[in-house]
Amino acid sequence: MPTIPFQTQINAPPEKVFAYVADLQKHPEWSHIEEMKKTSDGAVGVGSTYESRGKNLGMTTTDKIEVTEYQSNQRIGWRSRGGFGMQFNWSFEVQPQGDGTLLIERFEPPSGAIANLIGRFAQKSTVTAIQEGLARIKEKLEESARCLF
Repeated sequence: MPTIPFQTQINAPPEKVFAYVADLQKHPEWSHIEEMKKTSDGAVGVGSTYESRGKNLGMTTTDKIEVTEYQSNQRIGWRSRGGFGMQFNWSFEVQPQGDGTLLIERFEPPSGAIANLIGRFAQKSTVTAIQEGLARIKEKLEESARCLF
């Protein structure tokens, strides 16, 4: 399956947007993830690892996560390995746009027979969850920007 991009415009500086989305331990603030913990030492970068727990399709799942791309203030990507041996690839990219930031989230669904079957079943809920997550990120970052003035 091809990578699926989603985007939103956020009225906050790119550095602030990147710092928020690149802090994977903050993902429970806006996503379906209930808990995210870093399992490697050092600063976030390629090779950093995490473990997440959250609800997917009514089931609680635990995923192993590894950062696969990292360009400070520009892009972070990671691979998530979870239930049924499926692997998902995610990324966030920030681009300056006017007085704010264009935030682009990309999701690459897993491949294979089981993944395709589950993917067809979960496609609508996944798209909805991504759109809702981007809206929560936007709201949180714009709210904190308003509090500074």
